[in-house]
Amino acid sequence: MRRREALGLYPLRDLRRPADDGGWIATGPDPTFALGPAAAVAALSATRIRIRCRPEAVQPVLAVDAAGEAEPRRYRLTRRADGTDDLIRLPPGTRALRLEAAEAGPRFRIDAVQVEPAGRIEAALLSARKILERLPPQERRPLRLLRRAFGLVRSTPPREIWRRLTRAAETRRPPATYAAWIQAVEARALPSSEAMRASLAALPERPLISLLMTAGDDSLHVAETVASLRAQIYPDWELCLAAEASAALRALAAEDDRIRIVPRAHGTASSLDAALAQARGPWLATVEPGARLAPHTLLVLVRQLAREPDLDLLYTDEDRIGPDGERCDPCFKPDWSPETLESSFYIGGLALYRTSLVRAVGGFPGESEGAHDYDLALRLTERSDRIGHLAQVLYHRRPAGSDPEAAARALARRARRTGGLDAVRTLGPEHFALRRRLETRPLVSLVIPTAGRDSTIGGRTIDLLAACLASIRETSTFATIEIVAVDNGDLRPQTRAAVERFGARTVTWDKPVFNVAAKMNLGARTSTGDVLVFLNDDISVITPDWIEAMLALLAIPGVGAVGPKLLFEDGGLQHAGVVFGEGLPDHVRRGFAGDDAGYHGSSLANRNYLAVTGACVMVRRADFEGIDGFDEGYAINYNDIDLCLRLGERGLRTVYCAEARLHHYESRNRIPTVDPAEQARFRRRWGARLARDPYYPDPFGIRPPAFALDAERFPLAAQRMVEAWR
Repeated sequence: MRRREALGLYPLRDLRRPADDGGWIATGPDPTFALGPAAAVAALSATRIRIRCRPEAVQPVLAVDAAGEAEPRRYRLTRRADGTDDLIRLPPGTRALRLEAAEAGPRFRIDAVQVEPAGRIEAALLSARKILERLPPQERRPLRLLRRAFGLVRSTPPREIWRRLTRAAETRRPPATYAAWIQAVEARALPSSEAMRASLAALPERPLISLLMTAGDDSLHVAETVASLRAQIYPDWELCLAAEASAALRALAAEDDRIRIVPRAHGTASSLDAALAQARGPWLATVEPGARLAPHTLLVLVRQLAREPDLDLLYTDEDRIGPDGERCDPCFKPDWSPETLESSFYIGGLALYRTSLVRAVGGFPGESEGAHDYDLALRLTERSDRIGHLAQVLYHRRPAGSDPEAAARALARRARRTGGLDAVRTLGPEHFALRRRLETRPLVSLVIPTAGRDSTIGGRTIDLLAACLASIRETSTFATIEIVAVDNGDLRPQTRAAVERFGARTVTWDKPVFNVAAKMNLGARTSTGDVLVFLNDDISVITPDWIEAMLALLAIPGVGAVGPKLLFEDGGLQHAGVVFGEGLPDHVRRGFAGDDAGYHGSSLANRNYLAVTGACVMVRRADFEGIDGFDEGYAINYNDIDLCLRLGERGLRTVYCAEARLHHYESRNRIPTVDPAEQARFRRRWGARLARDPYYPDPFGIRPPAFALDAERFPLAAQRMVEAWR
């Protein structure tokens, strides 16, 4: 495309232009313009473009059609006082651009539409402007900007600075659809039927799989599930169906001797227990009437059991069957996550249990009515941690109501069996906050590295350390704490007075080179508590019982580190766990609303992650000293992440505690700087292990990580699925 050639805007559908004012009228549900000519659009393929327009009474959305993609990429253009101005990188094979008039009023305007390639200098200037606009006013002061820019240039390679600038300013692509995932990943990665039958023939063993189901008068739904079972490539299954022997069900059983009808008892749990008594297979799963199993489901499960014969429970990903029979609402699950299970029945379906262990833990007792599957998973995982996860969507179920009261009762029984119940709170229909009783109240040492600085918060200049100490002492309800502030030897008199006033003590880091890891280790050595909390000085307490909530999780055997929910000053989400993409850490759903529930409750309820932020992290002293504390080779970055990962090497889990909420003021305003040497060291140490995050599934985007489907990650997801079939 020649630089000066402009794209024209042409009405494509559902549009009419009135004769009076030059605006537009939407005549249908999808008013859309085409940008052309086609040759000019094709010439922009794989380039970064700048698109501007002046909209009135409408929200413009750019739709990009590209070769090989199932559906258009859509970008919601950013409204400004003088119109929209966006940077967008077009994919290779771009073949059409459309401007959709979303949220259009009865009459609307879209004027001054300009689309042109954005050169490096133009893109950099626009990026810098957009980043500046996002900063609070106090952070735009010239001297402050120069100081931060100098730090960034000194610590970060130019190519990385350029990448950050352009990514920060580019208009983000909306999440991909599940239909696009099915076509791009599942349909392409699954082997042929012939290859699957060859896998069946190569199995060393073919155990019988017992499917348990209870049904009332829903013979049509039962027939739908039976049809999916008969379509299984793996033929060695039986269906133990607890139901009234209606003519329709007797006909189903007569057609296939793998189906056996068991007299239905009173209640779902008792009926499933009756079906369990008739199960002959060494493995079983419960299925719901109307649910469908993918044709290769049982084959995939048995192949995995052949690889991991010691497993006692193996679960798959799942989705829902929509009103028109379409697949929707996928649930891509984490690998085995004990604390996540105590906040929701994330295992769901399809879950394959070792039959002997199900019987050993009591099957489906009447008290589990309303939450029988959840109750079984809770009891079984108290006996075994040999739990596997198959990251494939193999189970399609119809929407069904849940019984949160029954689930809460199951969790309460779990707590009483495993250490004592404090409380169970219902956070939503499927999410809960379980807290165990604190058997002891140990001395908790809060270690706060500080530079004794001021900051502007809420329009006022405050002494960060003094404000942090006041918040801890005046808001926290846990009494047995000590506070150790690690200073640089230059605290001001008024700050020292605050330290004394709030019953803290100080220790001085007297080395000339800044090293936050070494400062925290010094504070830990100076403190005396059995439990350590490392805390930034730009923190204030929101929930008074934050220490109690975190201690209750740390007391669970196998938990090594606990981190809270952190909110920005404006209430936005700053930290709800750390995930890894391309081997490097990032905060999941950073910047979302503070009351954001997350993906299947990921922000709402407690959850396992590989790491939490060091802005506030709780560990036992014995575990901290057992790994020699923070690695002082990470003077600025990654020391907190490395700590959690080294605890993980010792078999200790990290937990995000959603019940503990704190404000973290400063981080949103910082321009992140990472020492290239520290980044390289982190990659050498952890790169191989972090090639896959067990708690953050492959299809989700990493720029930023938000549990949102990202087409750029689909090839990786497809590759992993192909590898799983080898």
